[in-house]
Amino acid sequence: MIIKKLLGHRPLFFLVVISTGAIAWASLAKLVVPTGIKIHGSDKLAHCIVYFVLTLVWFCFFFFSEKLNKNLKQSLAIASVVAILYGILMEVLQAMLTTYRSSDWYDIAANTTGTIFAIMIVMLIKRKINKVKLNVQVFR
Repeated sequence: MIIKKLLGHRPLFFLVVISTGAIAWASLAKLVVPTGIKIHGSDKLAHCIVYFVLTLVWFCFFFFSEKLNKNLKQSLAIASVVAILYGILMEVLQAMLTTYRSSDWYDIAANTTGTIFAIMIVMLIKRKINKVKLNVQVFR
């Protein structure tokens, strides 16, 4: 029953699966980083940007899915909780499943910061987002 609801908006569901899976891969895979290039703090900035985007993708999935029928605040709350918990899960899994990656509280802070920025942006443009949803519903 839940899977049937989630598949109601297939393009957004596909985007959610791909982006969430890509983050899992990037978090748990053994990545080769060029040794000559080192910018202090770039790792945390990348975490912030990735979780900003992840939160927005999950928000769009919940908000625009005709099957789930969530309002803006519900969608944003669920997407934010999912993104924050997922970021924590990835850090825990790095510590438990890999020997070549390490868990870092600052990564969790950067992930959460990205989610908070996404919340702020959505709240700043919520009227426009609601208009888009109304227009999308008219064309269905």
